[in-house]
Amino acid sequence: MNELVERGLKVVPVTIWGDEVVIGFNAKELARLFDLSGEVPVATPAIMVDKYDTVLTAACRAVRQIPPEYLDWESPERSRPLRTFTFHIMDRPDRALNAYQVGMYSSEDRGRDVRVVLGDAGFEEIARYGEDVLRRVKAALTGETDFDLEKVLDSYMGPKTAQELMDLALGHSVHHLKQLYEYMTIAGITPEEPLQQADFDGVAVPTELF
Repeated sequence: MNELVERGLKVVPVTIWGDEVVIGFNAKELARLFDLSGEVPVATPAIMVDKYDTVLTAACRAVRQIPPEYLDWESPERSRPLRTFTFHIMDRPDRALNAYQVGMYSSEDRGRDVRVVLGDAGFEEIARYGEDVLRRVKAALTGETDFDLEKVLDSYMGPKTAQELMDLALGHSVHHLKQLYEYMTIAGITPEEPLQQADFDGVAVPTELF
């Protein structure tokens, strides 16, 4: 932690190798840093539409299943209430869409406060937000709205195309949905119709759950 502070880094995860720093789970930059062979795939729009539909629909289903008394339940490994965590699953794709409009994906976009965005929202309101995000994601990726996938945007991870940001946001939602299933199990809630590994295949995510 001291090394991060000394380097002026305020975000995690971060990979430091010599003088180089890679912020976030940035598969393309990690492959370059460690000289890994092979192309790092970025999902096509058609695949992203399918996976986003599957993942965010499942996330909304899981969120609606959680009783309201668990809004302030905190996960064992990190002090973050389920209200904040479930919103975060839905919010990263929204921030990728926002970056397309404003030209920048900032570190502040990583952890917006649910109360600032949705007020004193419960799980139903968070699920509805997720459904709205999914609607806008599908409109962007299917060409229903003006969305240039090759547009280069600034980000706290360095320059990224709109397609790369949408792909990273998809992987982020997948990873956190897997974690949500684990949190629900720890809290004694059995997820209804949870997605299986086959549903996640084709999406780049960290191998470790936590």
